[in-house]
Amino acid sequence: MPAHRDTGMAEAPGWLWKHGLWMVGLGFLLSALLATLVDMDPRLSGYFYDPTAAQQWFLKTAGPWIWLYRYGELPTWVLAIGAVLVWGGSLYRHSWVCYRRACALIVLAIMLGPGLLVNGVLKPLWGRPRPAQAELFGGSRPYQPWWQPGLSGGGRSFPSGHAAMGYVLVLGTCLVPRRRSAWLRGLVLGGALAYGSLLGATRIIQGGHFLSDVLWSGSLMCFLVATLQTVLPTPAPPNTDVSQNPPIVFNTI
Repeated sequence: MPAHRDTGMAEAPGWLWKHGLWMVGLGFLLSALLATLVDMDPRLSGYFYDPTAAQQWFLKTAGPWIWLYRYGELPTWVLAIGAVLVWGGSLYRHSWVCYRRACALIVLAIMLGPGLLVNGVLKPLWGRPRPAQAELFGGSRPYQPWWQPGLSGGGRSFPSGHAAMGYVLVLGTCLVPRRRSAWLRGLVLGGALAYGSLLGATRIIQGGHFLSDVLWSGSLMCFLVATLQTVLPTPAPPNTDVSQNPPIVFNTI
């Protein structure tokens, strides 16, 4: 009679998932370079600009784009606040200690990615004018490619903050329990990439960002989350029933 195989044991992640975010980030970077070669930034933005219209960026206030602009970042903020509350609760509930590293990953990724790197450093220092500010689309400032830094404070187009708030949700792939099927990680990754791309498309349609701004946000968020997943220490759980069998949310990183 064949021996019973224990399917409850956690399996080590394969090479694809161990390095998946690095590869996705590299894909974003290569896409940005390809878009630059074919001059896609002004060409794509031009589809949503009509100099003869009363509102030149004619879809700027149309639904669903205006709603995504106003409220599209809320899911990421809710996730960050929830992680802070759970981490704080772990100070009083010992059974929540196993969630601390996951909560730290969530908070650090959102604070360091969209918060510090994108909005705190690159946007004000790179000085890239937005499409609506560029002379190509009726603005007063010369068009500036992404690879050419401008005057500090001259524009806040590079990279996209809204897209970063969507793409940073790729951190969800680090929260899927290892014993779960690979398709679940793929579903989480695909959902995060789709949502980040939707927020990025919203800002392109509204004249707030170029395509390369969105692609660079995706690349930076994937690299950041992959780095945090690598460097954050994984403490050995105490020998208790709760820590050995924690709930399935936030228990694998």
